[in-house]
Amino acid sequence: MHYLASLNLLLEPKPGSWMLLVGPASLNAGLLQGIARFAGSGRVTVLDGGNRFNAYTVARTARGRSDVLARIHVARAFTCFQALALLEGTPADSGPFVLLDLLRTFYDESVPPGERKRLLRLCLAQLRRLEASSGGLVSVHPPALASPAALELLHLLEAGAGAIYLQPPPVPAALPQQMRFF
Repeated sequence: MHYLASLNLLLEPKPGSWMLLVGPASLNAGLLQGIARFAGSGRVTVLDGGNRFNAYTVARTARGRSDVLARIHVARAFTCFQALALLEGTPADSGPFVLLDLLRTFYDESVPPGERKRLLRLCLAQLRRLEASSGGLVSVHPPALASPAALELLHLLEAGAGAIYLQPPPVPAALPQQMRFF
């Protein structure tokens, strides 16, 4: 595991592996800039699991170049079942992939934990299929409530990654001290 000092993406998708980026939701801002940069040299597939794709940020980074924007294919998943279907429907030769907030849909407790785990394993198989041609990046955010089932999903994803980069949590500011009268 490596700590991510800045996400001005020294990280590049490389054929044969995918990288896992773990951190807060702000992590995606750097990934959006990276998506525009990757699309400057070829097609990029973006699968959005947490409704994090901001087209304005990508267009601003691409400086409005329509040729760059045309090479970005975006699909959104609102359930863990849709996340698997999107991965299964992504051709292996579609360029590097970026999955934004993959586990967001898997934290849905209305789906039994065993089913979420089964679906994530199938997603991991799809990631291995896709990594062979172009590689990719996957971002996740730790669950808001660290239930054993949610942490197990995160650990399962970490075990399948070629490399893991962590964005350390922000250092909390010192608590204000109460003023003393005397």
